[in-house]
Amino acid sequence: MKAAIALLTGLALIAGEAQAAKPPCVEHRDMRLLLRLALPEAVEALADRCRSELPADAFLPNEGAGLANRLRSQDPVDLAEARGAFERATGQDLSSFASDDTVRSLARQYVDDQITQHVAVKDCPQIDTMMELAGTLRTSTMADALLLVLAAAGPDQVKGVAICRPEDEGEP
Repeated sequence: MKAAIALLTGLALIAGEAQAAKPPCVEHRDMRLLLRLALPEAVEALADRCRSELPADAFLPNEGAGLANRLRSQDPVDLAEARGAFERATGQDLSSFASDDTVRSLARQYVDDQITQHVAVKDCPQIDTMMELAGTLRTSTMADALLLVLAAAGPDQVKGVAICRPEDEGEP
């Protein structure tokens, strides 16, 4: 479970620690979009992190790149929408400096850092199995499943990221 929460933390916080102006919770639609943006990057980072710890026939070393590419192309994320979701989730204004490439780079770098720092290589066999099972899902379905886990885990387990309850959607 710790490995899953560490993975979800990396997916949920794609651009670093939020500033003090961060809203009290992140709306489902915004978190879903950020998860969709981060999923391919997370799969690639997990494959890199776990490659040396897994047997030659494991899923991530053999199928991780293909899964990441499928997730990326199957349900592409509109980076302007992702930028807006990030701004609403963190209270940071990216409009003056964040091109689409910058948004994608922020996601990639943050996910890589989170996985390197928080995923223990001893957990790689479980993560490999989890990714093999999840790999059959569509990108949007995988993001929805992760969103449910994040919401259930609560902010104490995912570095203070609070997912708004459905009735809180749209409130400040």
